[in-house]
Amino acid sequence: MEGLKRIPLRFWAPVAGLAGILICLMSSWVNVTNSKTMIQIDPDYVNLFNIFSLISQPESNSIQTFIVVLVLHLVLAVVLLISSIVLLIKNNYKAGKFQVLFTSLGFILCFVVPLIFIIFAASINDPALMKVTAAPAIQAVIALIALFAGIDKLKNAIKKDWQLYALLVPAIILVFIFVYLPMYGIQIAFRDLKPAFGIAGSKWIDLKNFTDFFGTYYSTRLITNTFLLNIYGLLWGFPIPIIMAIFLHQLTSKTHKRFTQTVIYAPHFISPVVMVGMIFLFLSPSTGLVNKLIEVLGGTPIAFMLDSAWFRTVFIATDVWQHAGWNTILYIATLTAIDPSLNEAAKIDGATKMQRIKYIDIPHLLPIIVMLLILNCGTLLASNVDKALLMQTDANIPTSDIIGLYVYRMGIQNGQFSFTAAINLLVNVINFVMIITVNTISKRLNQSSLF
Repeated sequence: MEGLKRIPLRFWAPVAGLAGILICLMSSWVNVTNSKTMIQIDPDYVNLFNIFSLISQPESNSIQTFIVVLVLHLVLAVVLLISSIVLLIKNNYKAGKFQVLFTSLGFILCFVVPLIFIIFAASINDPALMKVTAAPAIQAVIALIALFAGIDKLKNAIKKDWQLYALLVPAIILVFIFVYLPMYGIQIAFRDLKPAFGIAGSKWIDLKNFTDFFGTYYSTRLITNTFLLNIYGLLWGFPIPIIMAIFLHQLTSKTHKRFTQTVIYAPHFISPVVMVGMIFLFLSPSTGLVNKLIEVLGGTPIAFMLDSAWFRTVFIATDVWQHAGWNTILYIATLTAIDPSLNEAAKIDGATKMQRIKYIDIPHLLPIIVMLLILNCGTLLASNVDKALLMQTDANIPTSDIIGLYVYRMGIQNGQFSFTAAINLLVNVINFVMIITVNTISKRLNQSSLF
């Protein structure tokens, strides 16, 4: 017993994960019926590895693909957890980088894959299936408990600040209910959704919605317009708040500083409808203030809203004017937190204002700049649909037609919910990949990253 007590929890955690997989396999005596594409329990037949036999006798491609993926994930999870145990024993129970990586990946597979199995089984709309999902549910619970028990640092942190973690519980529950549970509906991207039959009763069509989108005549234009609108907005709109924050920080008069902040924050609270109305008024070819100024300077009035070449310029310029001031808040907060003694020492050493900005302000701003840049890169295919919809005219459609507007037309107006769900899922996956990519590059270049 003394020898067992000396073995750390990080050793028993992978063992518990393997036990969870074993329970899942022992309880999974499932077969595929011949009449319908669903899985049912066969109570008269118990086979430890019967789940593997489903690979060779599925009724549909969807079930076959799912079962193959499930089995491969479980096998990979077993390999990772066994490798973790072997590394721990070899290193005298001292955790290493590879051991931690193997354990984490193993538990991700142990926890996530059974949950996918539960959601898939529930979507078949067969009450008998809910019994068989008890096995992967138990495995997922065991994996989660073992993971938390096996991470010594997290366990100690919870013991030390358990009150703070208790305060997080309501927020976690709310996020789980309103963010994660609705993800059950993601499957409509792979179904031909019929509201009369519901999500579970609609037919699986695999990747047809995705191939249909890329096969549409306007898919290239939609992707190009969305990407260019966002990349130009990032190039122009991202650095301006940083420059404004640095200039505001240099103001010595508190009254002037507060007045300036109030003025530049105010446009942020203008609704998109009012903003677009102002744009049409100011840019009117006959009565608009901008065109009146052009005429005074000897130019010819321009129909900005009827020229597709001006759409991106107007959209981005007004967006920067509206939100640049509000986006300075984080940067000003960071600059305010800088130790004043650094600037005082720099002044004594004879540093100019530009030198203090270069060697004190900007280095302190760099982490928050990187964080916001990574987050902004995750929205390169997500635009302000409300504003774009209000600004769109028949004349500027070649540049104003973006993915968000196409989703609105096809989903809300035409009722093609499965098709538009697939487009949104594709956009979110691409944005996620962009965040991970930019974060990885940033971490390698300057050791500063979001996670």
